[in-house]
Amino acid sequence: MQTVVELAHLALKWDQTSLEYPDTRQWAHHDVAALADGRIVTGHPDGTSLLVFSPDGRRLGTVSTGTVELHGIANDGPEGDSLWAADPGHKRTPAGPDYDKLQHPGRILNISLSGMAVLGELHQPDLEIYQHKAWSPTAVVRIHSGNGHNGPDTVWVSDGYGQSVLHQFSSDGTYLRTIDGKDSGLAFKTPHAIITRRRSDTTELLVADRSNRRIVVLSADGDFIRAFGADCLTSPSGIAALDDGTILVTELFGSVVAFSEAGDLLGWLGSPLPAEKRRPRWPNQVGALGNTVRPALVAGRFNSPHGICVTGGAVLVTEWVIGGRVVRLAPV
Repeated sequence: MQTVVELAHLALKWDQTSLEYPDTRQWAHHDVAALADGRIVTGHPDGTSLLVFSPDGRRLGTVSTGTVELHGIANDGPEGDSLWAADPGHKRTPAGPDYDKLQHPGRILNISLSGMAVLGELHQPDLEIYQHKAWSPTAVVRIHSGNGHNGPDTVWVSDGYGQSVLHQFSSDGTYLRTIDGKDSGLAFKTPHAIITRRRSDTTELLVADRSNRRIVVLSADGDFIRAFGADCLTSPSGIAALDDGTILVTELFGSVVAFSEAGDLLGWLGSPLPAEKRRPRWPNQVGALGNTVRPALVAGRFNSPHGICVTGGAVLVTEWVIGGRVVRLAPV
């Protein structure tokens, strides 16, 4: 039976089996992205590789990345065949009956899908804030010259799990500058995801400032423009934009929220789960042996939405949970 859900002005068919996704005990913590030709890319739940799918969900291949936790994923550009990936460097991974935590320095990689290989890497800036702790980047995005941006190509990296700052690099990997969000009146706190979007005749950078419970809008050069969502968001983790300008935000505690192009609230799919109602070891649950196990995930209801992208009119959402889940929401 087809499950149909509603999000603001959209009626959407819920499909959680659209991708040939692996069955595993690994704890998935990845994003999802789509190329111009319709191919879909997610991280493998084990964190060490990219999975590439056809538009109809068939698995086309795997790209080994050598990452610890392949977290944020973004297109290199509208016509390219490469991606950017952010590895925060730490992961919860199966070790015996339960899960241990791996910890390594974070990485930012540029990955070729045609060559199925890593093309290059951005390196942690030599800054005082990293004297005692390595960066832990969660997201990366490239801004191309033209199409509403008159400056040179640049790459923005969000150190979301580290020092809660954004770094700007030139297209050749040269470090340019760091911003901390304070010009918005509030310093960033877990800037978890970043995307670009074209609005009118300019390019904007949108930041999911998760622990501040807001979306921050910046210019392509990183200057503060405005913020929205602080009156209704609880845990913004991922951002995507529909062709009509609607902005979709994943809320880690159980919902996807829709905003207008200007940042006005349009509606929710699901409801954020308050802390007092979260089961022990959420987003997973306690097993019969006292270990951590995957919960029962049902159609039509989110558990822990994390990454999000739009492709061919459909919305893809990944969930942070043992075994992972990718939900496809297609217009009815």
